[in-house]
Amino acid sequence: MWNDQSVAGGGFFNSTNQFANAAATPNQGQKSGRRSSRTAPIVIKQALHSGDEGVKIWGTEVQIVSIVARVRNIRIQSTKITYTIQDITGRMKAVLWLDQEAMDEDDKSAPKVQVNDYVQIFGNVKTNKGKKVLMAFKIMPVEDVNLITFHYLQCIHNKLKMEADSKKEKPVETSTFVSNVPANSLMGMDNGSVNGLNPRQMMVYNLIRASTLEQGISKQDIYSTLKDKMPSVEFENILEWMCNEGHIYSTIDEEHFRATDAF
Repeated sequence: MWNDQSVAGGGFFNSTNQFANAAATPNQGQKSGRRSSRTAPIVIKQALHSGDEGVKIWGTEVQIVSIVARVRNIRIQSTKITYTIQDITGRMKAVLWLDQEAMDEDDKSAPKVQVNDYVQIFGNVKTNKGKKVLMAFKIMPVEDVNLITFHYLQCIHNKLKMEADSKKEKPVETSTFVSNVPANSLMGMDNGSVNGLNPRQMMVYNLIRASTLEQGISKQDIYSTLKDKMPSVEFENILEWMCNEGHIYSTIDEEHFRATDAF
């Protein structure tokens, strides 16, 4: 299905050190997200060929992607790490913002990954200076070589499933119209539930999503706008819930946030 000379010449499956203690089953961390329309496994070629609006599979917009690839280069900077990753379909950059506080304390912020290791990366695809970049918020070393094959099978299965779903007739009724409208067209509405967010959560989410800064918006700036509308405890709970649900992620530290489908 994917034709790439690196399979034959690059030795994609020639590295054994990383998988010396591999178990017999794929890494359980591969479990995909809570909503198939928001999280999906893809290959790098799909990311490189995505449009300005992000990755779409048969018309379904994917906000969070999972990629299994091999690390070809690592560039460490004070606030971020840039990885060059490659799978059998192509090569691209992946950027991970570092938690500066955690690095200063125990250096646990950066993943324990070396060049030529296989990794599984969760993030979203952005366009930077005309090139596609994977903005990562979770990188895990692949501990079982079977996960590589398993990931490609998941990509194929997910693509076929989305194709079948796209061909099904979807009746539109007045009472269900809002739930069928793309989330991006409702981001300015605070009086409804979008992608599982209630109006209170939407107030927080809209502020985070509207930020155009690369590092996102700080928790202090968010709450200074909302302090008259909700108590700090509720605000903290909403932030934690949206992080766990994959709606937002932290960037340079635990006090700055970006939305997974930010502008």
